[in-house]
Amino acid sequence: MTKRIGLFGFGVVGQGYFQIAKKQKEKWIPDTIVVKDQKKRRPSDIKFSYHAQDVFDKNPDYILELISNTEEAYEYVTEALKRGITVISANKKLLSAHLPELISLQKVFGGKLLYEAAVAAGIPVITTLETHFEEDTIVSIEGILNGSSNYILSRIFNNGLSFDEALRMAQQKGFAESDPSFDISGSDVASKLNILILHAFGKFVGEEQIATFGIQNLGEDEIALAKSLGLKIKLIAKAEKDYRGISAYIIPTLVEESNLFYGVENEYNAVKINSEHLQDQFYQGKGAGSLPTGAAVYGDLVKARNGFSYNYSKVNFDKPLDEKLLNLGIKVLVKCRSEEIIENNIFSTEFIERVDGFYFAVGKVKPKSLNKLNELKEVSLIALPDYLSAEDILHELKEIQKSGELI
Repeated sequence: MTKRIGLFGFGVVGQGYFQIAKKQKEKWIPDTIVVKDQKKRRPSDIKFSYHAQDVFDKNPDYILELISNTEEAYEYVTEALKRGITVISANKKLLSAHLPELISLQKVFGGKLLYEAAVAAGIPVITTLETHFEEDTIVSIEGILNGSSNYILSRIFNNGLSFDEALRMAQQKGFAESDPSFDISGSDVASKLNILILHAFGKFVGEEQIATFGIQNLGEDEIALAKSLGLKIKLIAKAEKDYRGISAYIIPTLVEESNLFYGVENEYNAVKINSEHLQDQFYQGKGAGSLPTGAAVYGDLVKARNGFSYNYSKVNFDKPLDEKLLNLGIKVLVKCRSEEIIENNIFSTEFIERVDGFYFAVGKVKPKSLNKLNELKEVSLIALPDYLSAEDILHELKEIQKSGELI
């Protein structure tokens, strides 16, 4: 029996899904496609609607929510779930903000909500957490979760481009928006990590709690230092749980060649899950682009047809979902123009060195300071691997300064 499908949005992801559905099985082509901009040029062989109610009037079996507007997406998704409809979403901001409520609506009204495309596009990490790790205790989850920022960093380290040049190339390739702030500030990653924390640890922390520092202030000094040490910088998201609770943060990190994230390049994402029984598992796939993300939507639709749904096995629904994060120190290299910033935010400081108008320091920063520092211009932070000492960093900075490579 043919199922009715309603599609909200025909942007990059919507077009990717449509292309796959048309190629694979005609029955997965939406009956109704709702778009917002009536002036935008669109394919003449596809019929579009400009009214959301047109989808609901046809009593669809499935709704695909693939728009960027969080408020509108919330209206469509909650309405669909209250009608008991199965919803496939790629909207990480919507999910990160409203996941407990959306889970509750599924339980009350019997609808389903799947959202693999919202986190790592081509990597089925949510499905993996819900199935492969269902009966295992997860210790940590770590990843590169933003294809745009990873593409920028790849071009900087592999092609010698400046940050601005790499950003422009990412925009030209369609991996970064004209306004890339969500990507390079780490905000996009915070939404995704918030979703993963719920599936990995059964708790909802809210992305505003997640300590986040992006790559937007990454300078030539830090890049020169990483290269001189034979390392790369990757924007790493990490969450871990122990007897004390959950800690989570997102920060540019120096990684060595033996680190699995070292070789994750361009728009690719990667996720490493460590659990009590399975121990380390590593997954890699394309994290951006029309077809990889559209394929994740298509995959969710097929899984829903086969009866799959998230059972949220890590969640104890008899207790509150909300969780306060731990505020543990992270060893970092900080660069800024004000020694006061270091004194107010960095503790266990191992050195402070002034070089050509900037202060460099190695010490520990508490996650609760990261969000505040992320908003300041000309402040750069990089997390350091355990083996790298403050003496190593200071020696290398002085060597680079002698060579004239520091700005």
